[in-house]
Amino acid sequence: MKKHLPLLLLVLLGLSSCDSKKIYEKHIDNERITWNRFDVKTFQVDITDISSTYDFYIAIRHHTDVPFQSIAVQFVLYTPSGEERIMEHEIMIRDQEGNPLGDGMGDLWDLEYPAWQGFRFTAPGTCKVEISSAMSQVDLPGILQVGLIVRKL
Repeated sequence: MKKHLPLLLLVLLGLSSCDSKKIYEKHIDNERITWNRFDVKTFQVDITDISSTYDFYIAIRHHTDVPFQSIAVQFVLYTPSGEERIMEHEIMIRDQEGNPLGDGMGDLWDLEYPAWQGFRFTAPGTCKVEISSAMSQVDLPGILQVGLIVRKL
């Protein structure tokens, strides 16, 4: 066992650093597996290194029975220097044949959508991100969680 310990430690180190660029990840549950368009998901990300660029991903966990091929989402980024950036995205939930997109297990599917890539901050501090449904209907059924993932490049 002792002669295998260095190999075991190396494997564990490799597994723990699979996504070393990820600096933030948080997912927020939706009540009743429904995302209400007035339920804005808010995330706070500490930015310390302004010499790097950052990629922001919207994470969606959805059920197979989401009745849409895509969903409209508003992404608002408030920088530590006081800037406000707003983008609208259409996130494909199904492919052209109607099959769910993302990594699936049973009836649940996880998607990571690149909301903003290569963003560079001009000041350190807390960055706030708001993600909301931009669908025309009030309730969007089948959306279990909405999340934010930030990677530093």
